[in-house]
Amino acid sequence: MKTIILAGGSGTRLWPLSTAEKPKQFLKLKGMEKSFFQLTIENSLLMGSIEDIYIVTGKSYTEQIKEQLKELDLNLPLENILLESEAKNTLPAIYFAVQAIRKTGDDVCIVLASDHIIEKPQILTEAVNNATGLASKGLVCFGITPDKPETGYGYIKCGDKVTGGFKVSEFKEKPDSKTACEYVKNGYLWNSGMFMFDTSVFDEAVKKYNSEVYEAFKAETTQEKFRKMPAISIDYGLTEKMENVYCVPLLMGWNDLGNFPAFYDNYQSNRDKNGNICFNDDINLDSNCNLVYTGDDKVVAMIGVSDLVVIDTNDALLICHKDQTDKIKEVTDILKDRKDKRV
Repeated sequence: MKTIILAGGSGTRLWPLSTAEKPKQFLKLKGMEKSFFQLTIENSLLMGSIEDIYIVTGKSYTEQIKEQLKELDLNLPLENILLESEAKNTLPAIYFAVQAIRKTGDDVCIVLASDHIIEKPQILTEAVNNATGLASKGLVCFGITPDKPETGYGYIKCGDKVTGGFKVSEFKEKPDSKTACEYVKNGYLWNSGMFMFDTSVFDEAVKKYNSEVYEAFKAETTQEKFRKMPAISIDYGLTEKMENVYCVPLLMGWNDLGNFPAFYDNYQSNRDKNGNICFNDDINLDSNCNLVYTGDDKVVAMIGVSDLVVIDTNDALLICHKDQTDKIKEVTDILKDRKDKRV
């Protein structure tokens, strides 16, 4: 079995902690001895050898990947680091790896993001080993059993039970709060973005359901392939169109850390009696449920404020309300338009 790790994202929703130069997957946040990328590599090694891992990323991240693998004392074959000439979302990235793997024969693959937290990776490993039969028939999604309503994730509605899992009945987009409550009440699962399939099945599915991507990959050079193809996610480009899509439910302590509310949920061990999450000797007077993260040992005093996100780095300071964090992308877009290096 092969593991495909997607490591080309820029993680702009966690700006200013995550930047295009040093995105989320390569960060070692406070309390972390290893980066998200390194933890993903270690999880992958539970399912195969280092030679079975394929990393899809951008050229600008090559050295960071090599350095972080060196810290783990691992020698990944250089040909297994696949460099996109430009980012075109998840379907082209995954198909890029599928084509590389098929050069030596078809195999079953698991696709992992490089920036997710999995507290109990052994549960994922067991589920993957048990899902190989389903992977030979179609595409397998891994659904996370929700512990609360969440508006930041897509949802999966499971249908008929099959050996090893369920047939997917429907994919749901990110809901509003009321709809999220209904989804959890009715047993829907979070869509984790992890997938499993046989490479021959995946190739046929791309050919049938997304001819633009399939035809673009006939080009001779990587640059020409990515120039010709559309930017499209695997969800829109494939899974929502396929007939044979299955789901395996998991309860393994999963968090995609995709925004600061998710960041807040992941660091409950740093929470004080008033719900504030801090990492230094910060002071909170009449303040509740704030997230404070600074890049050094400075003291932050919060007085009479609630539900704020305060992120301080060497060259940027973010202050926003927790329910406004989706607008961080607007900030990063403005900085990009200015060609500001701080993004």
